[in-house]
Amino acid sequence: FTSQGCSSCPPADRLLGTYASKENVIPLSFHVDYWNRLGWKDPFSAKDYSERQYHYAEALHTNVYTPQLVINGQAEMIGSDPEKIAATIQKVLAQEPETAIVIKKAQVTDSTAGITFTIEGTIANSALRLALVEKKATTRINAGENRGITLDNYNVVRKFSTINKFGSGTNSVEIVLPAATDVKNASVILFLQDKTNNKITAADQLGF
Repeated sequence: FTSQGCSSCPPADRLLGTYASKENVIPLSFHVDYWNRLGWKDPFSAKDYSERQYHYAEALHTNVYTPQLVINGQAEMIGSDPEKIAATIQKVLAQEPETAIVIKKAQVTDSTAGITFTIEGTIANSALRLALVEKKATTRINAGENRGITLDNYNVVRKFSTINKFGSGTNSVEIVLPAATDVKNASVILFLQDKTNNKITAADQLGF
């Protein structure tokens, strides 16, 4: 959870970018809207993303701040702490998954994207989340705490939703793409999340 209006966030944004190309790690950059009041309106921010952060804070018994990183829905930490982040990710990767999700196809037609995917394993009490991300976004900041600098953001969430109809085996879904989406710089991410404890049990990412 980050904001272009937060002077502490650029180091965390850069660190997240180093994980965007790593195998078995899928970072998401949710831009919150509560920094917008300080002079710079983050073009990627949304109230829904702030609310998602507050939901995590309540579940994890912590405060809301930026840059805040939530790993696998289970642990939170400062998003610019490389050692703690690396150690926590290694613990997660050491766990044996009980569920798998694989995106087979993501095809764009006009302003919509058709996504075909498969799910295997335990899916009871799971929510299926879909995120459309911009792989890299470069923005010149003209106001606020970061005034005068150019920021790079990675895996920026541009659309986020919950898919209510899914099951084991092959599934398909269509989404409407945001206006002016550069599909060459975008990818779709699907992940299963336990409704009880927020644990992410499976995830996959595919470009268009």
